[in-house]
Amino acid sequence: MSYFDEARTRARRRRSPWNLLLIPAVLGPWLLLSWFSAVELGKLHRFLHPGREFVILPEGGSGILMAVAPLFAWLAPSMIAGNLLATAIRPAKRVLDMEAMSVPGTDRLSSSRSLLKISLLLTPAALLVGFLGAYMAW
Repeated sequence: MSYFDEARTRARRRRSPWNLLLIPAVLGPWLLLSWFSAVELGKLHRFLHPGREFVILPEGGSGILMAVAPLFAWLAPSMIAGNLLATAIRPAKRVLDMEAMSVPGTDRLSSSRSLLKISLLLTPAALLVGFLGAYMAW
């Protein structure tokens, strides 16, 4: 079975409106963490380069790195948090767990474990790129 066939199988099981709860549960933490990180990287850049004038992030390559890197850094951790937030509502947890029973490897524990593995690699790497943008003055 190819990846796309497996993805279609996983997508077909999602029939409940409770799945829509996952969207704000993931987007909220993701955008907040990314925004906070970008602002803090901008403050670090201002500290390291006191002569530069900007509001939140500088223009150019360093500003792009500081804006985009946190988006990648916090995506997987936000998905873990979103799963936890959505399943904090008992009816949603019950329905999501029932939907996950039909496709092996899609239960909350398995998906959180996979997202954690991705986070352990992607989050430090992306934050390192963000710090590189804060350090560089281009």
